[in-house]
Amino acid sequence: AILAQAQVNLATFIAACIRALTRSMRGRAVFRSARILSHQRHLHDASARYLPGTTAECLERRPWSCAPGVLFTTRRCSSHSKWLEPGDDRIATDQQLVTSDRKGADAQRMVPVPESLLEQLLQTEAAYVASSKVRAVSMHEILDTMQAHRVAKFIHLELPKRIAIRMSMIESLVGWQMVPELVQSHENMSGWYRDVRLVRRNREVGLKEFIAVMKKVKRQGDGMVGLGVLGMHKWYSSSNTDHTHEFVNKWLDDYFMIRIGSNMLVDHCIVLASVEDGGLGHPTGIVNTNCDIVRICEQAAQYAKALCEAQLGRSPVYSIETSAWDSPAPHEFSYIPSYLRYIMVELFKNSFKATVERSTDDANLRARPVRILVSSDSMHCGIRVSDQAGGIPFDVGKRIWSYLYGAAGAAGSVNLARGGENNSDGVPIATPLAGWGVGLPISRLHARYLGGTLILCSYPGMGTDVSLFLPTISRNQVEVLKK
Repeated sequence: AILAQAQVNLATFIAACIRALTRSMRGRAVFRSARILSHQRHLHDASARYLPGTTAECLERRPWSCAPGVLFTTRRCSSHSKWLEPGDDRIATDQQLVTSDRKGADAQRMVPVPESLLEQLLQTEAAYVASSKVRAVSMHEILDTMQAHRVAKFIHLELPKRIAIRMSMIESLVGWQMVPELVQSHENMSGWYRDVRLVRRNREVGLKEFIAVMKKVKRQGDGMVGLGVLGMHKWYSSSNTDHTHEFVNKWLDDYFMIRIGSNMLVDHCIVLASVEDGGLGHPTGIVNTNCDIVRICEQAAQYAKALCEAQLGRSPVYSIETSAWDSPAPHEFSYIPSYLRYIMVELFKNSFKATVERSTDDANLRARPVRILVSSDSMHCGIRVSDQAGGIPFDVGKRIWSYLYGAAGAAGSVNLARGGENNSDGVPIATPLAGWGVGLPISRLHARYLGGTLILCSYPGMGTDVSLFLPTISRNQVEVLKK
């Protein structure tokens, strides 16, 4: 109750500060009161006055753009019903104000925003945006929007939502502030949210600054899987609540699924943008409109084979078979090759490693080939990986989808997905072949992301079959951001 009252008082103080700043302004500015909705802070009765022409109720679809200490414009618009877009030319910095030669009635009226107030506004906005609905996109929409500026505009509106949701998921965990990995993850995402909200994207600067921010988000996000899994394992081990393994696995599934969707937007924008803007200039972004499934399986198998030889000294033999039913291009369709390659590499690493460890000698290894089948019709494509590595006992089979039994678990924990290691301090480490021990659950999320499924059938004493099914029609390949 004390915390809730303090938050209400803070919101009231912010509103009072902004009102005081605006009293000295000349010209016309549009201000609307808005109720700040936050399911965590319970500020149901707090009202705040935001930037000219912006209300809390539209923040999730019209983010504003500024920088610390920057001034916000209140230039009169032909229609006050049109909200400012991210990076809109009508949003000007103090430097732009100095260089502007507009005089008289067209002059801009600016409001300075202190750094502390800006941070509080961003935090309040993020809490509100986290409750907004995320818009899922389909492969058909991606293929229909291959202009970098249109993609950047959508990402500028949509990416902050996805970042804010993941931040709120961490904040919903009781005692998360005591887990360094969760704190680090939250700090990283807070920085991304700020950068994406404040970056300029307009006719003057183009996409250079925006692409630079996208690259920063991508670079800093590379280690988020390890941080997330380690953090949740520590939180679960030290938590006094009654949360179960199912809660942790469901939480991480949702957390990582939104991460996959966010990464897709970021990667697609970087690859699609022109070289002049800092991108790669690929006309279809990260999408391949004629993704060759057989070729990707071959590349993934060769990569897993090389890893196996480097780590274990030998590797199994494998074969790839194909079949098709009434399909003119049976094994080619629009898809994201990097996602399929990731899934197949994880499946092959598991099968190859288990086969090598099961074999007694080279002759026995050659007698246990890994068989890969690629089969398609006009609507779906199926990929099956079959090995003879002894399978998984029925009583532990479900644990292969858990995040709590891999290398990210505590020292000495059972790693059923793949073998894990610990360093001299007892802290789990990832290896090129074993990773974090969460390859299968993450692969299943990548399969689900665009409407696919990943199924594992184990035959104890014999081997394991893993089947991947993907829709081949672009309209059926729609983002699934939560289970």
